[in-house]
Order: sequence, then C-alpha cells, then structure tokens
Amino acid sequence: MSKCFLRLVGSVLVIGMAFIVVFAGAGENETAKSKKRSQKGLKLIGRAWGPTQSDFDRAKARLKKSRAVNNVLAGTTNRMLSFESIERSDSLKFSLEPTHFRALYYDYSNDKIFSATGDFAGREPIEISETNKGFEASATQEEIEAGFKLVPFDPNLGKELKAGTIELFEPMPPVSFVNGVRLVNIGVRYRNSGVARVFGASFKDNRLVDYGKNPPWPSDLGGNCGIADSGQGSTVSGLAGQVLLTVIQEGTTLWEMLVNRPSSSSGSTQRSGVEVRDVMYKGKSVLKRGHAPILNVKYHPGGCGDFRDWQYAEGPFDAPSAGSQNPTDGIRILADGEVAKTIVESGNDTGNFQGVAIYSQNVGLGFEVVLVSEMNAGWYRYIMEWRFAEDGTIRPRYGFGSVTNSCVCRARNHHVYWRFDFDIVQPNNDLYQVERGRRFLQPIDTESKIFRSYQTNRSILIQNSEGNEAYQLTPNITDEEAYNFEGTTLQTYGAGDLWLMRFKGSAGSPDELDDPPGTGSAANLDPWINGESLGGSDAVIWYGAHQYRDDATSLTNFDRSGLVLGGVHTIGPDLRPVRW
Repeated sequence: MSKCFLRLVGSVLVIGMAFIVVFAGAGENETAKSKKRSQKGLKLIGRAWGPTQSDFDRAKARLKKSRAVNNVLAGTTNRMLSFESIERSDSLKFSLEPTHFRALYYDYSNDKIFSATGDFAGREPIEISETNKGFEASATQEEIEAGFKLVPFDPNLGKELKAGTIELFEPMPPVSFVNGVRLVNIGVRYRNSGVARVFGASFKDNRLVDYGKNPPWPSDLGGNCGIADSGQGSTVSGLAGQVLLTVIQEGTTLWEMLVNRPSSSSGSTQRSGVEVRDVMYKGKSVLKRGHAPILNVKYHPGGCGDFRDWQYAEGPFDAPSAGSQNPTDGIRILADGEVAKTIVESGNDTGNFQGVAIYSQNVGLGFEVVLVSEMNAGWYRYIMEWRFAEDGTIRPRYGFGSVTNSCVCRARNHHVYWRFDFDIVQPNNDLYQVERGRRFLQPIDTESKIFRSYQTNRSILIQNSEGNEAYQLTPNITDEEAYNFEGTTLQTYGAGDLWLMRFKGSAGSPDELDDPPGTGSAANLDPWINGESLGGSDAVIWYGAHQYRDDATSLTNFDRSGLVLGGVHTIGPDLRPVRW
C-alpha cells in the first residue's frame, strides 16, 4: 500500500472515533464527558517586538522635515492619515522585525493620495509617490475631530450647538465622495426630536457641505437604540504595539505567538483587528497568521444601507492596571485573577485602556489565555477575542455592541471574515472535508468555495502533509449560513462561508491578504478561487460568519457572565488539535 493511502486510512479511523463531532455552537461549555484537564494556572510572559511608538514618532518627525515630502505637498491642505511598519518576508518560520515604514498622506487640495516610505534607522532617503491606495471607506479620528471643529463656524449649526439643541456624533458611512471630492461625514442629532442629519466636512475649503435631499443615510428614521456613547474617542491607524507572548504551565511551554494590536494589524487601510502570527502549540506550528481582514454590515430594507467597516480604531474598555505587565505600547497583560470587560460584559462604553488585554481564565474544564480588544466604527462597537486553551483548542470570537443611534434600532446582518493561514507543523498541508454520515474523509485537492451544512456537521481538517498532526476547523451554530437569510439581497451580500485557497500573500506582494476591489462593501473573495492545486500546499482558509442584529428587541440579551464572550451577539468557529 502507498504511504498516502495508509495515512488517509489512519486519518479516517482517528476521525471516526474522535470526531463524531458536536458543534462548537451547541454551547460554549463542553459536556461533563470531556476529558479531565489540569487545573494548574498559566504563566504569561510578554516581550516587546518590533519598532516602538518612540521609533514611530522619530520617523514621523523625519517625514515632516523631508524635502521629498515637502516638495510634493507644498502649498496644499493635507494630512497624514496612516503610518505603519512594513512587514518583511512571510517565507521564514518566524517573522522578522520591520526595518522600514510607510505613511499615507491625503492631499485635500487636489484629492490625491501619496505614499512616503523610509527606514527607521534613517540611513536611506525618503521616497514619495502617488498611489491609488485610499481611504474610501474610513476616516481617521483626527479627521472626525477636525470636522467637529468646523461646526461652530457654520452659520446655522453654530447657533444650534451654542444653544445646546444639537449634539455631534460619528455617523456611518464615515466618508462620502461628491464630484470627486472626499468629504468626512459629521453627524448632528437634534436633542428634542432625536432626528439626525449628516453633513460633509470639506477640508479643501474648511466648510460643512449640506447633502440636502441626498444624505448618506436616512435622517428621519426616529427612535434611538444602543448604549450611551462615552465620547472617549478612538485610536488612529498605525500605532506601535506588538508583543511576543509565551504561555507556560508547570514549566511546559504551551503557546508561543506574536500578537499585534488592531492599530498595527495587517491588511488594507481597514486593518484586520487583533492579529496573531507565528502561533505554536507545544513547540509545533499551527498558524502563520490569523486575523479578520473583512468586516461589513447590511441593513434590511428600510434601514441605513451597507458598510465596509474598519478595525484599527481601538475604543476604550476596562483592563485593570494594578499588578499588570505592560511590555509595549497598547498591550496589557493582566494580573492573575483579573479579567477585561468590554461593552458586551459591562453594558457601558467607558474604559481605562485601548489596545489588547491579555489574561488567563479558568473556564471550568481548564485554563485559557484570552486576547481581547474593543474597536469603534461609527456607532458600532466590535469586540474581537482569541482564546487559546491548554488542550490546544483555539476559539476566535467576534462580539457586537453599539452606541445610541436610530440606525441601530433597525434589523441588519453583520458579517466577519477570518483569514487563517495554516502552517500545521510546516507550511505544506493537506485539506479534507469532514461530515457526519461519510465513512471516509473527502480530500480537497483544488481551490474551493464551500458552504456550511449544519445537518452534516461539515468541518475542515488541515493536516501536516508530512506527518499525522492536524487541526479541525468546526463552525459554531451561531455563525449562521450565508444563504440562510430571507430576501435575495441579503443572500447575495453574505457572499459565502468558506474559501479554501493556496497561499500567495506576502509582505512584498500582499495579494489575498484582503479581497480584491469589488463593486460595493460586500466580501469579494470569489476571484481568488481559480482552480489552483491545494494538495501538499501552503493553505489559507477564509471563514465567514454572519450575525443577525436588531437592537430594538435584543439589546438585553448579552451574556454578561464574564466567563466567556458568548450569547446571541457572538460568532466564531473552533479550531481543535488532532493527533498532536
């Protein structure tokens, strides 16, 4: 018999015994029949990695003095909208610390975008060039605050603001384009009626534009839902904050990984939330990268439209500082026994920390290390969480909250798309489809788009092509199915559940780290599925989950037990080790 056949038979036998699977979503708590686990606590060690915020600030100061930058932007109204360190090669086992940076400037006078690159050491000249990489979907916190500052100078709104009859808020979408001019949207809510209007802040001539009969979203919906906005603001895109995290239990190293805060995560100008890289369990590689580059929302008819949301604007949440480790900017490792609380657990929009909180928690059958952050996008509050259990299980989770606005009273569907770049032991892996009722695993040999099937417990097995180690990706019952909503518009918008593809993304050529440009805010991953071979290759899996929301009726249904990010507002799959 061939080696491949023997390995496949072995896989079938093990899967047959170990994966008569109950869904992760059948409940976040495992049954009493689960194997007994150690109750020994976890030791968390964090070490700063990569450039610090001081390095970023020195590079920004250098850009201000750069002749190349000043020559291009001289005489224009402009603003730096993002700053980031440039990733180095993905081809190595462990990521290399960045040595170069990139800044994006928006020239409001000419509605152009410029990219400036340089090295942190300051030995190379700054290079600047025009680019088509823009900010079509998002506005920075600095732009929003600058837009708010225009309101007092508006002939009509200035009087209303002084009299206290209106209040300002961040609307969705954050940006509109009128006759090629990029306008940052500013929300105005009338206190007596609750009716809201949106105006466009033009930094080309520093004035507010009245959209009149063509506002970005309806202004007469009435009603207000959501939690009171704290007004504490958000972080900007491109802050430093990366840490090498080691998790130890009784002298044994369980987990090792590189953790990126949302503001410094990869992806387009939208970023990708809390990002983990070079994830290893008990000394063996699991993920080269895990993140969520696509986040969007579609309102039901009569709602407020559809949006592609951003994941760099870190909002405030509670992360106790007493006894904590703060190894680098925006990363806090909590003291033993402490837990972080986001809007989902606390029911309020306030907090003392912005970034990623890391802590260990006993969930009853063992310990997990938790990475969590809260992110703001207009009136939305997004909570992204990773949980790494002592038995090797990984639980990526996404939770949803919102602050006061009439739009959040309306029914809508949120969609989040994780990107898992699996390297099970080594980059070359084999993929199998696992289903209840099938006697054999079904090899997936070419790039494929696959839909969920809760009737058959459909999941995906990712196996080391040169050994027996594997991980199984299993849907949560709350993740829904892309085509399980009423109305053809929503069915089309959800796009799909699983895309299995061959890795081509890299720091030098970041294809497939995001979806290619589409015609709207919906996920556009289908173009990446083009029949390439998957057998024994570096595999990437995109996993879409879909959440129905109607805050007018469901706002009180949060699970605020503090045990795990859960309840009706939570989605995400489980990744479980096999033969590890």
